[in-house]
Amino acid sequence: MLRGNKAIVTGGSRGIGYAIAKALAEEGCSVVITGRNGESLKAAAEKLGHGVKTLVFDAGDIALAEAKINEGASLLGGLDILVNNAGIFAQSDEWVKDTLLATTPEQWEAVMNINTSGLFFAMQAAVKHMRKNGVKGNVLNVTSVAGHEPVRGAYGASKAASTALTRGWGLMFADEGITINGIAPGPVATEMNGWHEGDPMEHSRIPFGRFSTADEIAKLAIYLLSTDAAMVCGETVTIDGGYSIR
Repeated sequence: MLRGNKAIVTGGSRGIGYAIAKALAEEGCSVVITGRNGESLKAAAEKLGHGVKTLVFDAGDIALAEAKINEGASLLGGLDILVNNAGIFAQSDEWVKDTLLATTPEQWEAVMNINTSGLFFAMQAAVKHMRKNGVKGNVLNVTSVAGHEPVRGAYGASKAASTALTRGWGLMFADEGITINGIAPGPVATEMNGWHEGDPMEHSRIPFGRFSTADEIAKLAIYLLSTDAAMVCGETVTIDGGYSIR
């Protein structure tokens, strides 16, 4: 289904990005993972195997987005898939009134810069590369169920914007055979969510009773990037064990 495709995965050294990169490599794709820390990328690539390559790229440095996406494509010898996974949480707790009211402009800007602006300009660069080279490719944006809930702060706002961009860009480029979709995970057992190897999987606020795993998110990603999902366009698919409908 995906063998021979060339894929860039942003934020690919750990968590969901790592799991998606692993799944793509196992499907026979050539993969480049990006991130801010070269040593972490190198360690992740060695663990992934399959000839996975690395590219140091801060998704928040939007002025470099096009150059870095093109560099990743050069490492791969082309580009069929971009997985926009890089993202950060707000430093303030958006579910607590006092800390929400204490959000600083710097905190807001940091989150929006990576989660929304970084996603936008990486997507822009990938689509430009695909159009230039006549590639009917795929972009998959990893957003969050926070984008479907009442927005309280920077993280929710960034994910709501990313979900809206996925819908709009999916519509805009469908006629050129460029497929753009998204995934909206709920709580996932990753370090970003404060979960560490060996911690309990139980989660009291999820109807199914546990965290999702990064591998479960990756399986959905593979489906959306494959020809099996050829008629899925501009959608952001929720995978959260019922968290968002509780």
